[in-house]
Amino acid sequence: MEHSAEIAVSKWSVPECAFEIEYSPRVLDDIRLAVVDAFFSLPRGGAEIGGILLGKWEEGHVSITGFQPLDCEHALGPSFTLSPRDQTQMAELIAAARRNGPDRQPVGWYHSHTRSEIFLSDADLAIHNRYFPEPWQVALVLKPHTFEPTRGGFFFRDSTGSIKSEASCQEFRLEAMPLRPGGTPSAGGLRPRKQARQDPAVTGSLFEIPPATDDIPPPPIVMREPAKPKGRVPITREIQVDPPVRETRPEAPPAYPTPNFGQSSPQRPWRPFKVALILAIGVAIGGAGYETRESWLPWTLAKARAVLPHEPDPYLALAVGDDNGQLKIQWDRNAPAVRNALDGTLEIVDGNSLPQSLRLDGAHLATGTIIYARQAERVDVTLMVTEPAGQMIKEQTSFLGRLPAQKPPAADDSQAAKDRDAEAQRADKLQKDLTIQAAKTRRLEKDLKNMREQLEKSKHPPAAPLKND
Repeated sequence: MEHSAEIAVSKWSVPECAFEIEYSPRVLDDIRLAVVDAFFSLPRGGAEIGGILLGKWEEGHVSITGFQPLDCEHALGPSFTLSPRDQTQMAELIAAARRNGPDRQPVGWYHSHTRSEIFLSDADLAIHNRYFPEPWQVALVLKPHTFEPTRGGFFFRDSTGSIKSEASCQEFRLEAMPLRPGGTPSAGGLRPRKQARQDPAVTGSLFEIPPATDDIPPPPIVMREPAKPKGRVPITREIQVDPPVRETRPEAPPAYPTPNFGQSSPQRPWRPFKVALILAIGVAIGGAGYETRESWLPWTLAKARAVLPHEPDPYLALAVGDDNGQLKIQWDRNAPAVRNALDGTLEIVDGNSLPQSLRLDGAHLATGTIIYARQAERVDVTLMVTEPAGQMIKEQTSFLGRLPAQKPPAADDSQAAKDRDAEAQRADKLQKDLTIQAAKTRRLEKDLKNMREQLEKSKHPPAAPLKND
């Protein structure tokens, strides 16, 4: 990693990559801020986001100078999985970016992994190969964390066109950059400090007001007295007049309130109005805070989570998607809760039918995917896994969509119908021939049996009866 503060460009390169990646640290910091905001937007890992990277390609290096976020609808869950609408939007973003200037062309894409490590899944590879097929287009994966800096990694195609997707060749950390400076203070008696220290945590101006000059005596007044003009050279005399002496008055003693013993102060008539005004201001501030809670509440919760240590909640990242009536049920096989689970149970409620339960062992949980042919427009899916300590982790999601239209059977071709009829007649004839042949075989077997019996009788004739003398 190389960084140049003068031109604000960082470089990323590894021996396995045939080109160098240059990027603006400010652009990656803006992407990091969006990823962190989405990470804290939901409990248990937040939401994953993504978009396209803009820049230009020159021989030997790729420059990243901007980005365009994709407004993912997360129809398949909090992970960055593109629905048909998201795929259409991705194609439109890329087409619009190609109409930009040469310095803001689509050079790759980015997305975040909040529940897994930095790698490219099968779905990520499908997105990369479909929308970014050029050999120099790259993918950026960011991994936010609650207490540590965000980590990132680039993925690229090597000389053979393949991508090392199981891990990045070199990860890097994205430290938070200082805030952008605000507007310059206006002039008006303000002068900059000689040694001003910039502190991002302190808001305000780096200028100071000069001290009051009441104690500095005014400059002396010089008066010129012209000489009398009598044909002589005029002589100018300088008379110095001392400044007037300021009259100092003794300070008056502080006035103390007069004690009133045993007397109650009269009640002021404006006090109820003051209380009502304070209540009205409090109600107005509370209402404004409630209306704008989406802007300050996530930030406040994020700061609270950063201060208060807590264990990350277990998750399964259950999601469903439909492919022409085939429901694809997925979960994160790399999640700690899935890897440590003893077994699991998948429960499917297809419409109004009875629930169907499927027992999953460790091998089935490691696959992370099950295909189910749905019969109704609404399908509710529940995944439950059992941890070694006996804890039950459960996630539930639903899918709602129309069933695919059934295609009408194609009209039979006349020649095909004739061929089928001929084959049917031929089969009937063969069946009749087989029946006749079976009857002949039975008769021959019967005749053969009779002949054997007669042959046996001829070999052993019956004994002649004995005659009595």
